[in-house]
Amino acid sequence: MKTFFLSVLLLISSTVLAQDSLKTVQLEEVAITAVRASAQAPVPQANISKKQIEEVYVGQHPIFMLERMTPGFYSFSESGTSFANYGSFRLRGINQERINITLTGVPLNDMIDQGVFFSNFTDIANNFESIQVQRGVGTSSNGVSSYGGSINFESINLRNKEAFSAAQLGAGSFNTLRANFQNFTGINKKGWGFLTSISKLTSDGYRDNTETDATSIFLTGGYYGDDEIFKLTFFTSRAENGLGYSTVEKSILENDPTFNPLSENDEDDFQQFLLQMQYNKILSPKTTLGVTGYYGGAGGDFVTFGQNFPLRNDHVGSILNLDFTDGNLSVNSGIHAYTFRRKNEESALTDLDNPTYSEESSKNEISWFAKAAYELGNLTAYADLQIRNTRLNISPDYSAVGISPEGDISFDWTFINPRIGLTYDVNNALSLYSSYGRSGREPTKIDLFGGFRLDTINYISVRNSSFSEEYVNDFELGVRLTKQNFVIDGNFYYMDFDNEIAPIGRVLTFGVQERDNIKNSTRAGFELMWAYMPTSETEFTGNIAYLSTNIEQALLDTVEIQNKEQILSPDLIVNAQVKYKPSQSISLSLSGRYLGEQFMEITNDPLFTVPSSFVTDFMIEANISEAITLSGSINNLLDETYYTFGTPNFTGTEPAFFAQPERNFFLSLNVKF
Repeated sequence: MKTFFLSVLLLISSTVLAQDSLKTVQLEEVAITAVRASAQAPVPQANISKKQIEEVYVGQHPIFMLERMTPGFYSFSESGTSFANYGSFRLRGINQERINITLTGVPLNDMIDQGVFFSNFTDIANNFESIQVQRGVGTSSNGVSSYGGSINFESINLRNKEAFSAAQLGAGSFNTLRANFQNFTGINKKGWGFLTSISKLTSDGYRDNTETDATSIFLTGGYYGDDEIFKLTFFTSRAENGLGYSTVEKSILENDPTFNPLSENDEDDFQQFLLQMQYNKILSPKTTLGVTGYYGGAGGDFVTFGQNFPLRNDHVGSILNLDFTDGNLSVNSGIHAYTFRRKNEESALTDLDNPTYSEESSKNEISWFAKAAYELGNLTAYADLQIRNTRLNISPDYSAVGISPEGDISFDWTFINPRIGLTYDVNNALSLYSSYGRSGREPTKIDLFGGFRLDTINYISVRNSSFSEEYVNDFELGVRLTKQNFVIDGNFYYMDFDNEIAPIGRVLTFGVQERDNIKNSTRAGFELMWAYMPTSETEFTGNIAYLSTNIEQALLDTVEIQNKEQILSPDLIVNAQVKYKPSQSISLSLSGRYLGEQFMEITNDPLFTVPSSFVTDFMIEANISEAITLSGSINNLLDETYYTFGTPNFTGTEPAFFAQPERNFFLSLNVKF
């Protein structure tokens, strides 16, 4: 670890004295540039601006907004709504536990389970300045490995905004109601300013017993000086959800598409929060320093089948970033360290004060990265190296295991993740790029346990675990073309995996899929984004993703699997939208989405597939005045029956799905004053 600190100290000492800047640095963006790819970097990426967010955002979880805006991305909802309750997504067919997600550089992933529960912080995207989605291993980031991709949210940038207050009210199908209020004080003469956002959202959900009642608060702001910024960002949200984690057999859904086998007594009540303090300072004309400290956590009750499964997370971390630019050379380096604590319990509802199971676990990590770009004429060379060391420690409940205590169980992993690439600017409009990246990722605690707890069945196998970390070699080749009224961005990729940790089709408790090491597997494909504006009134946008997967070799129990497709990895995803503005005050848009067929389990039995689907949506927006905007959307315009996620049922005899909603609507009123 000494080399981590030594390299950063050398970088600081060599750049603090630099003079004569040729490039300026936006202070408020230091933390986000550390984890993002530049627009010209040899990385497949989708960059979504504040304006683009505002055009489509009406309170939904970010994942349901992103699936229309980036290739190879699809999501599903357990409640059938995009606003509330639990949802998940996959990118290039890779599940969200293997996707790095940050908010202004701070990790949002649960470090032990590695997923993100957007149900715990509803209506958050109203406070985003921008979003970047990287596909593949991408660039180095803070937190869990950017294995299948990364999503980087940037909190709202306040420096150049005027004071305002705004109210947003929404109502729609399934008794969905939303209210949001924002207030920004503006930056006063002394350099201080704050934005506050408060939101309330309720919904019955499309599926039975999947109601939601959520409240959230978001605060950001601080001191904005000429050569330094101190910025505080805080959010907290509490959500009470009816549970719908069980898929339902197709034969039942054909007669009752809203059926949920879980009752109104199965519910959760969770609160999540994050406090981030960020200090950015221009050290010299060429050098900028960023320091971030954060504390986050989540806790609550998960009640199902007469049992309560409470948990508590505490996450404390710090980040140091340094940017250096000198002529054709730019360098960014950073260190991230955190400790993550978890307590899992189980208790009967009749005796909550006496848990029948109590386990504590922790995860500590320190990582270092350095990124460099050097321009040589029309050619730019990129290099990126990350070193991660992480340790997972588990304190078992030996009364549940049924043996005398044998001490904690510990796992230690170190990953060296290199990336290199080239971008060649053919001319002002056309760029070509290629890159190679390698990334390693540790298993989650659920992977190691094969479930959610240690007991007499799995203790020995966990203590002597042979569950391996996974690695991927990612090759990317892309082209970007930008004309006055036409933009196209396409790439080919090939991902070669060793011991890939992927779902196999069987379902564990709470609807979580069992994952196992797949010895040899590949993913390859083509992705394309486009935007075309033939006139000032008309715009065509969309994206397409083609994916081919192959499990070359895997062992399922005692059965050898060869040359099968990966599960839940549709071969084709197409999004297309046409937007028309008949006047300055009216905007109409019609969009369609095709999702290809997916296998549910690893043997590729044709009985167990999620069928392909095509869904259309319509949206109208009217600017009543400069301060008032009214919008309305009709989703699933053609009232199609469709599914985006499925598993074999528990007996392995029939496919089961989360039903997605029939035709539905939502109205939103935005008032700024």
